[in-house]
Amino acid sequence: MKGPKAFLFGAPRFDLRHVVVAAGLVILLIVPVVGDAYAVRVASRIVILAMIAISLDILLGYGGLISFGHAMFLGSGGYVVGVLAFLGIQNGLVAYPAAVALSILLAALVGYLVLRTVGVYFIMITLAFAQMLYYVANGVRIGENYGGDEGLPLAGRSPLFGLVDFNDPAVLHYFCVIILAAVLFGSYRLVNSRFGRVLQAAKDNERRVRSLGYNTFRYRLVAFMISGGIAGLAGALHMNLQKFVSPDEFHWVISGDLLIMVIVGGAKSLIGPIIGTAVFVFLEEFISSITEHWMIVFGPLLILVVMFGRGGIYGFIRPKRDD
Repeated sequence: MKGPKAFLFGAPRFDLRHVVVAAGLVILLIVPVVGDAYAVRVASRIVILAMIAISLDILLGYGGLISFGHAMFLGSGGYVVGVLAFLGIQNGLVAYPAAVALSILLAALVGYLVLRTVGVYFIMITLAFAQMLYYVANGVRIGENYGGDEGLPLAGRSPLFGLVDFNDPAVLHYFCVIILAAVLFGSYRLVNSRFGRVLQAAKDNERRVRSLGYNTFRYRLVAFMISGGIAGLAGALHMNLQKFVSPDEFHWVISGDLLIMVIVGGAKSLIGPIIGTAVFVFLEEFISSITEHWMIVFGPLLILVVMFGRGGIYGFIRPKRDD
């Protein structure tokens, strides 16, 4: 070892990723303290959408599966909470597990069919399923005054244990932050486990993985179900945040927005989708207050990220390897 490298050997390296993650965590924790109701609502929306973006990243970044119908799980989770509340069941210990269970079941049924296709066929069939649910939600009415294209309102947020009152926006926000941390930790363990390594290997060379005796279809189906379950839970939380769910939750535009969040932030990174979600929601809220054509600003940003940073925003802050 010679020169500066010898002098710096063993010294801790500055990692901008840690700074960004720490700063983001601090902001999420202090928003309810220093911000108004609007700021808390925006922060909670970022946290909830970040969960769905992470779930999509499991498919896109680690499995190579471009789902253009991921909004179907967001909508299904929201409608479970709404329908149960309409029937008089508002306990979160029932509503949230039910939303996750239905979303996993939906993912199993859809995945069993769509995972037999690849490429553009996979994209279009996932889109078709989401659009079918969109039109079903538009046509089905619950009772005389609820449902259909008018959406489904929520009279009160789903409490936990009868003690945790989510009608307080700060309480709901901190609960969502805890769930996001759990989703992030669980997803990290998943993609770095044997299961995750097989999933990533199948993305790179499926034929070789199959020759080693792995059933790639089963691995992808399980990943699809896990992803759907996470998105369903986020959909239930989103319903509680807005106290309203509509068929638009299933629309392909929402699925496209989720893909943009993952791509802009950086796929196959888990942290990247959170960053992409924050940037997306911030630009949407800030620029839309000035002009409704906020995508005119976001569009060029997306083009620049795709052209000059394939790793997304996260790729720019990732430390470079020494030669």
